[in-house]
Amino acid sequence: VSEKISTVEFPDIDGFTVDVCYIGRDRMMKIRNQALVYKFNKRTRQREEEVDNDKFLEAYAEAVIKGWSGLTVKKLGMLIPVDLSKMDASEPVPYSADDALVLLKNSTLFDQFITDTLNDFENFERESKESAVKN
Repeated sequence: VSEKISTVEFPDIDGFTVDVCYIGRDRMMKIRNQALVYKFNKRTRQREEEVDNDKFLEAYAEAVIKGWSGLTVKKLGMLIPVDLSKMDASEPVPYSADDALVLLKNSTLFDQFITDTLNDFENFERESKESAVKN
């Protein structure tokens, strides 16, 4: 399977689930290659490739994070520093690609969760097994 979306519960934050899309190695390499920039190294006088992290994270977040539910402003404060003084703590934070990118860039916990989820293939096989059991 080259791509498959699965809803995974975020640990330590009750009710917060993230729709994560498994992408195959080919797609990951395409994302990486699109983020390459070439620079001239004066010392070696050679052109060298380097990954533009911002460009990579944008494409990665768009490909991998497809949505979420159950995230509130209060729960968001567990992932990144948030000024709660001007906000309603119980207000839901709707999914947007921009917010997903901000979380991925600024929350080590969220970034690690996404990485661990993608590396645990059982997250993407669970739905197949559950539907097989029902049949």
